[in-house]
Amino acid sequence: MRNLRCILIMVWFAMVGPAVFAAEQTTAVWSDGHTSAVSDEELLRYAISSPGPAFPEEAQKAKIAGNGLYELRINKAGATTGVAIVKSSGSAVLDNAARNAFKKWRFKPAIFTRVRVPVSWSVNRVR
Repeated sequence: MRNLRCILIMVWFAMVGPAVFAAEQTTAVWSDGHTSAVSDEELLRYAISSPGPAFPEEAQKAKIAGNGLYELRINKAGATTGVAIVKSSGSAVLDNAARNAFKKWRFKPAIFTRVRVPVSWSVNRVR
């Protein structure tokens, strides 16, 4: 019975585990309405301005880390008109830093209507 339980757990992780633990990817809704995954290089190719979020000093000192997913709403002129938190990083400080940076993003006109961007925040220890 114990061996069967171990086998079932291993099968579950083999089938479901990768989907559960897979990293989010950048996706875009294009102006023609289709949705697709977008590489970082492709996203930046259409970006006019894309400043990265600075890691807040408060979060660094407190060693706060997390992964968030943010959706940018983009108008026809290419300006970001809003940023929604699809999945919080678990920290309001990190979410606000991402939101503030993404509000400054600008794209070439009439390319995207929405873009979902994952952000991973981690504290690197320097010795």
